[in-house]
Amino acid sequence: MDMKNLSKKVKILLLIVLLIAIELYGYSYKENLYPYNIILLSKNDYAILVEKKSQKMYIYKGGMKEPLMVFTITTGKNNGDKIYEGDEKTPLGIYFFNKILERKKLLPMYGIKAFVTNYPNPFDRYENKDGSGIWLHGTEDPFKPLTPFSTKGCVAMRNSDLIKVSPLITLEKTPLINTEEIKFIKYEKTLIDRDFFTNLLNSWKKGWESRDINQYIKYYSKNFKSGDMDYTNYKNFKARLNKLYKYIKITLSDVQIFRTDKYVLMSFFQKYRSDRTKFQGIKRLYWIEENGEWKIIRENALANKKWINKKAIIRGQKLIKVENFKWENDPINSKFNLYFNIINSISTPIAGYILVKVLNQDNSGYIFTRNKVSYMEEIKNISPKTKGKFFKIKTTKKINLSLKYGQDFYPKLIKIEIYDLQGILMYSEKINM
Repeated sequence: MDMKNLSKKVKILLLIVLLIAIELYGYSYKENLYPYNIILLSKNDYAILVEKKSQKMYIYKGGMKEPLMVFTITTGKNNGDKIYEGDEKTPLGIYFFNKILERKKLLPMYGIKAFVTNYPNPFDRYENKDGSGIWLHGTEDPFKPLTPFSTKGCVAMRNSDLIKVSPLITLEKTPLINTEEIKFIKYEKTLIDRDFFTNLLNSWKKGWESRDINQYIKYYSKNFKSGDMDYTNYKNFKARLNKLYKYIKITLSDVQIFRTDKYVLMSFFQKYRSDRTKFQGIKRLYWIEENGEWKIIRENALANKKWINKKAIIRGQKLIKVENFKWENDPINSKFNLYFNIINSISTPIAGYILVKVLNQDNSGYIFTRNKVSYMEEIKNISPKTKGKFFKIKTTKKINLSLKYGQDFYPKLIKIEIYDLQGILMYSEKINM
């Protein structure tokens, strides 16, 4: 046997297996690589990245190099960037959610809720794009698989997945970053870019505070517009204000920095104070690169706007609840019966798996699985997706369970666990008897 040729064949085989694994997985979390689109994200904040090519959504949390969650989604029927109303394309860019539409205000096709985005954003308007109604929303049939590239331009996902994403969204703060394909760069390069753009923002702030119009306006593109004012009118307007004020003091907080291939977006909470006026609210600067220098092409401010408390968004977002617990224990015949109702709280069909445990004082006992009742020591890996009892519910589901237990066992505790179709815990309850 030629060991040298065998070794080469083994290496080639391993390489092929590796390439196939990467292709099947579709997304590689490589050490020290980070999404190009995220430059600065605070530790307690989240960013939503949509990759149209793979029809995937990735949730990133500040301070984490790998995604917190990954979901399957569907986007517009047609490829490419959105240009005009009715082209059925999902826009590429950075957007913020500014409104929530609950189920009762939606057509069934939009599922449990919808988050409205600010498309077209100021940069889209600079590029003369139009259209409206770009949302992140659920789906009508929770049991039907998502059809890729099937929306009119929105980003759609399963209702159960949208419920998991909802608590992470802060209106006007959490970005929805739509890309054709996510690019990665070395994390060290992200840190370098973070320092550069943070310093750029601070320099812009100091230029404004200086009341020297040339130190301030140098950060603006000659193609800049603010409302009806072009660059020249804006420069003259700011120069007149600077002569009126004795001082200008600006405080920036909650700074976030994101980018696409076309622009860099800085979003922050701004407090402005002079001897004559005050302002506070959310501010966004859209920067483009011109002749090797970064310039502001558009900006917008949301006066007196603050980040909306996340608790206000997740209130009432439990998918299900369990009511009307009843049990019957017959120690003479060693029989135990359990009854309860699963209530659907979201007015749209839902499915999942149930695991019910009936335990003794020492936490030993029985578990109701998909097809039978088993003593817990007989089951090594209790996976809800493989062992749980499947259920499908529109409004209310009645559950009746019966157990014939052995000697020296007396029921003391009931544990009910209900999971969604992905095996994520939705509800748990402990009942002491």
